[in-house]
Amino acid sequence: MGSAIRLLFWDNGAGGCALGLGAILEWHQPQVWSVSTMDKVPVEVVPGVYMFEVPFLPGLGQDDMTGTLCYLIKQQDGWLLVDTGYNHDHPYSAFRRHLDTLGVPIEDIRWVFVTHYHPDHSGLAGRIRSASGARVIMHMDDWSIMQYAVGAGEVWTLDGLVEWAKTLGVPANELGQFYDTASFGRTLFPSGLEPDVVLEGEENPVGDVGGGLRAILTPGHSPGHVCLYDEERKLLFSGDHVLVGITPHISPSHLTSYNQLGQYLDALRKVRDLEVDMVLPAHQRPFNYLARRVDEILDHHRVRLEEMITALTDRPMSPWELAPRVTWDVGSWDDMDATNRVLAVRETLAHVELLESRGRVSAIEDEGLNKFRLCSPGQ
Repeated sequence: MGSAIRLLFWDNGAGGCALGLGAILEWHQPQVWSVSTMDKVPVEVVPGVYMFEVPFLPGLGQDDMTGTLCYLIKQQDGWLLVDTGYNHDHPYSAFRRHLDTLGVPIEDIRWVFVTHYHPDHSGLAGRIRSASGARVIMHMDDWSIMQYAVGAGEVWTLDGLVEWAKTLGVPANELGQFYDTASFGRTLFPSGLEPDVVLEGEENPVGDVGGGLRAILTPGHSPGHVCLYDEERKLLFSGDHVLVGITPHISPSHLTSYNQLGQYLDALRKVRDLEVDMVLPAHQRPFNYLARRVDEILDHHRVRLEEMITALTDRPMSPWELAPRVTWDVGSWDDMDATNRVLAVRETLAHVELLESRGRVSAIEDEGLNKFRLCSPGQ
């Protein structure tokens, strides 16, 4: 993603934390108004809602994405915070400076709403709760995964992930760098955190009773990703679900459910027609054309699916064999390092699982490898 650790995919191939369990992102042409000062001082988006950027660690980031956009929403008695930044002294110091600029004591933060478990969103939740007494909110479908990353075990889910990746055709020598990078990423999670409010189901009110804030389950980028909808002010705090110039990475693993991309596309359609005047995402910048942006992302994945079908006309392939035959916006396969190739393979799997669910391809096992082949017409 950045110059020190050159992760082109944000956790996986098209969108997020790039540090093993984050959010890998594919870059597309930005097309929206910018907020030139948002990385320097907080911005009042509408009365009672402030936006500020908590920076990534030095050496990470891109020109158009250098941190996590966090939001403070005024409540009856205090504030609700949306997302936090990485668990590291550098982002935490910046977070505290933003509060000082606003004149908001950290003790006045009553709620921490985590859109999803990736560490650039959840990382500082534990520190903020310790300093403020705030209640941390996240969805059960993400907590069921994050608990492995924040637990005390020395051997965590990466070991299972590596063995699972081998069944996709990824050679063992490609997995070493990925394991090292993701192991570092574990340190950026909120160690020992347990959420105070665990959301379940499709929609939940959050914050003050009667305050009009509604959490909407939008799985795909992560299993329990949630957007926060302010129906009265027509604001959608979209996390990584809908971003203005990049598509969030959809990255299956041994811990996620089947057909993650299909869930993501359905979740895009779920929010497409909400009454929204402004989308407030967790990266890049706000924008005001939700339906059009959703349609652009849907079209992006339609083209990617067609590429997969064309590539599979030759013979059955594992995701490792198929990934180099796909056009990646982040660069050519040969230019990717081992970590990004693993992420691209996982993104490839997301697409062929969707094709399988539609009856376009079928899965076969070949000497311990999972491969996919085109289905014959009428099959």
